[in-house]
Amino acid sequence: MGNMAQFFETAGNAAKVRAGELCIAASTSHIATLRSSREIGSLGLAEFVALDGDGEFASTTLDKVRVLVLEVDPALPASISRIKRIRDQHPELKIIAALAKTDVALVKMLVRQGVSDVAELPFVPEELAAQILDVSSSDPEKSDQPPLAPMFTAVRSVGGCGTTGLLTHLAAALAGRDTSGRGVCVLDLDLQGGEVAAFVGLATPVTLSALLEAGDRLDDELVNSALLKSNYGFSVVAAPDEIMPLDMVSPAQISGVLNALRRKFGTVLVDLPADWTNWSLSIAAESHAVLLVSDSSIASLRQARRRIDLLESVGVERDKIKLIANRLERRLFRTVGADDIAQALNAAVVAVLDDEGAALRAAQDQGLLLSDTVGKNRYVRTIDDVAGRIAAGVL
Repeated sequence: MGNMAQFFETAGNAAKVRAGELCIAASTSHIATLRSSREIGSLGLAEFVALDGDGEFASTTLDKVRVLVLEVDPALPASISRIKRIRDQHPELKIIAALAKTDVALVKMLVRQGVSDVAELPFVPEELAAQILDVSSSDPEKSDQPPLAPMFTAVRSVGGCGTTGLLTHLAAALAGRDTSGRGVCVLDLDLQGGEVAAFVGLATPVTLSALLEAGDRLDDELVNSALLKSNYGFSVVAAPDEIMPLDMVSPAQISGVLNALRRKFGTVLVDLPADWTNWSLSIAAESHAVLLVSDSSIASLRQARRRIDLLESVGVERDKIKLIANRLERRLFRTVGADDIAQALNAAVVAVLDDEGAALRAAQDQGLLLSDTVGKNRYVRTIDDVAGRIAAGVL
């Protein structure tokens, strides 16, 4: 390994990779392109290993390595099996898989193999540096950063099933119970239809877009500029004002924003888009719990079943998926009840929310919560109970 006394450190992110702790193993052409880049910066101090798609290198090469960037060719079985051998020999090693082309199935398989992140080929130095910082700082024993706060993601079975309304009410209830002194933040990652800020009456002078564009230049000052303080005690990072294609966002960008917020706040809630991407799957896999919201319609239940299967396929344990049944009618002979939903999806329902329909929409149109317009009814009390279980660590 090289004799670098210290590999890189960026403003607002003090995560470090010290001497001998970074290795980049890839084909000769990709290494040559990276090393000749004018933007290579401190990445040039890494140990580079020229490696064929299915080649092997000595186990001792990785004895002191903390982060390995490894080119993977999914067309070569030996390239995939190499990851498992490395993981078995070095269980604490953080692996970033470098891929020329990705898809959801491939990312799912790599997550199961123990890969921490996925990088693009050819290498983009700025993005790769941010990813290395992120995966290295996730080790609490070796990071100078505070521990990352619990993260809860909200997943909709279908669009329009009431997920964002649930999330704003839940954030308010959690803010009232916060004992960390760091507060609660909602990150709106619904890049094409996010309404979190609007639902609580917030204007959006600075949105998520500014944080994503900052890359590894993200710092506390910029994060603070994008935080909108609601009247309910929690903060919001709003979705972009303009529709943003989901594939324009890289896992490194999202990870940088999430880690910054999880270091700053005591609890982070994330509103995910309805359509799945590599980065949204990674967020769900890293979450303390996934709140899956479904109503009682056949279409919604069918899609909820598919989402449970998808989440399990990327390593999300079933007991981390928390079903919330929304918009159940209050009547004696309703067609579908909570027990029916639990049986259909083979998962426990942790909360049942009444159908508030027009009353909830009217409150949201005014930028208010339901408790402001109709008081603390059963919908509000149920979400408050969910918040209590989250705060107590039993959800």
